[in-house]
Amino acid sequence: MGIAKDGATLRGEQPEKSFQQYTLLLHNPTLETFTFSDVALGSPKGLSVVSVEVTPANKEGHGNHGAAPGSASHAEHEAVPSPADTKPEPSTFEVDPVPVEGFVFEPDAHIDIVVEVALEETVDRGTAENVAVQFSSPDRAYSVAHPLNITVDRTSCS
Repeated sequence: MGIAKDGATLRGEQPEKSFQQYTLLLHNPTLETFTFSDVALGSPKGLSVVSVEVTPANKEGHGNHGAAPGSASHAEHEAVPSPADTKPEPSTFEVDPVPVEGFVFEPDAHIDIVVEVALEETVDRGTAENVAVQFSSPDRAYSVAHPLNITVDRTSCS
């Protein structure tokens, strides 16, 4: 599924009385169905998970928000024009996010895993080395670290 690909190091400032949100884009290119059991921060220090939810993403790799391939909003980053008879995918705004635990990831589906994190009250900076994704197939359980390194500061992201 490519969970361990395309890492990043992200820094952010936590808004007062709020949290930071990060998104992992996943595609299931296999013929297997997987069930998610948990998503957690890897080696967190001063940072905790507020919530983890799944939302759909389109095959171009991001929420399409109802914009059809070939439309003006996609034209700037499409390699070739889409065929005229392509139907737009449902708007991601019309689909409510669901909890990650128990989510069934179908073959060839694209999803965003939205991880909301917050600083613990007693710290001014929190970090996580990665985001650990646990899932299973009928035959096996998996735990894969997505290389998203997170740093959140209470007052600035210097």
